[in-house]
Amino acid sequence: MAEPSWRLSRRTLLRGAGVALALPWLEAMSHGAPAAAAQPKRFCGLFFGNGVGLPDKKHASFQDWHWFPHEAGADYKFTKSLDPLEPHRADLTIFGGLSHPTSRQLVGHNTADVWLSGADIRVNLDNSISLDQLVARQYGNQTRVPSLVLSSHGGVGPKSRTTTISFDGQGRAIPAESSPRSIFERLFERPSDQDRAARAKALASDKRRVDFLLDDARSLRNRLGRPDQQRLDEFLQSLSEVESRLVRAEDWLDKAMPEVDKTKINLDVSPKGPTDFIRTMFDLIVLAFETDTTRVATYQIAAEDGVGICDRFPSILGIGKKDGHHGVSHGPVEYWAEYDRYLAEQFAYFVNRLSAVRDRDGRILDDTLVLYGSGTSTTHNARNYPLILAGGKNLGIKHGRFIKQAEERPLGDLFVTMLHRLDIPVKKFADNAGEFTELV
Repeated sequence: MAEPSWRLSRRTLLRGAGVALALPWLEAMSHGAPAAAAQPKRFCGLFFGNGVGLPDKKHASFQDWHWFPHEAGADYKFTKSLDPLEPHRADLTIFGGLSHPTSRQLVGHNTADVWLSGADIRVNLDNSISLDQLVARQYGNQTRVPSLVLSSHGGVGPKSRTTTISFDGQGRAIPAESSPRSIFERLFERPSDQDRAARAKALASDKRRVDFLLDDARSLRNRLGRPDQQRLDEFLQSLSEVESRLVRAEDWLDKAMPEVDKTKINLDVSPKGPTDFIRTMFDLIVLAFETDTTRVATYQIAAEDGVGICDRFPSILGIGKKDGHHGVSHGPVEYWAEYDRYLAEQFAYFVNRLSAVRDRDGRILDDTLVLYGSGTSTTHNARNYPLILAGGKNLGIKHGRFIKQAEERPLGDLFVTMLHRLDIPVKKFADNAGEFTELV
């Protein structure tokens, strides 16, 4: 079949009414591309506070609701806490027995600060650069947004109870974005002065941003081959769904922000509110990766110690009593495990989205390392972090196992191995003692 006489740049944009959005990868972009052009490699860190439910062997819930599988190796079985991830078994590894050596001596609620840095904050709470920002140093100059730093609450929060998991080269907390609307708009190029009036007029008619792009998309579509047409259609449909979910999440967030009586569940909030909000954040990360707007993202799903709006997620969902996420972690393990499963369902949604989106060499997931987990096992215990690594098949990562350490091992070993898979040649990071050769 003859090649088309025209070409598309990887930076081709859809434009309309002052909106400009980068396209996903299309086959038309590969023709005539420089031989040295490398496939983008990406990192995403997803953190939740307060640990997970780990009932002891005497408890009736031990067999079904213990977060960690009961047997290590490739033949492990998911408990109910994690079985939403069963369809993605071949794309992930569960770890047991990893933690940062210096944080083991801290109160567990300090761990959001050091989850991605491994810094020793025992004396003065001074932090160091986080894993995501090391990756952003490598790839940030190749994308419009060096890194996306997100959290459900936003900002930086207080030291030792941060509402961000990202820290710069001086160890300073990087403010996290929490408004889906603002994040969504950040993924679009700033409109010119000439376009602002047209955009304002279109917005006044309640027209969605994705609609602005359709005329340009139709013109482009006529020049594409059938596979690219289908991929463009899927991309626009995905974008439309993101914006629709954004509106729902925004409505929920507006209702959830006012102060409420902590002795009562906030009945004005839809039970689906947290799900829409979390999945919108995930959708935005996928969109940013798909368009190569950024290659680095972090999202603090839930902060530590009852900090932030995210502490109310379980109560809104009807899980547990009135105490919120931190209260659930101190209450009956059945409530805690139910929330563990809920978070696993959201993570499974994210992995599924990354699996569904294609890039030049296949699934975006295969060129992306996604670390999901917490900095405590049970309440206040900063050891044996619950951790899952997903993706990275094209980076040489071998999945499909529960890897359990006989003795507590530095999480930095995993970090250094991940950095090497991302072509970042560090020797030491986060108190590592070596590398995680079992994974490659």
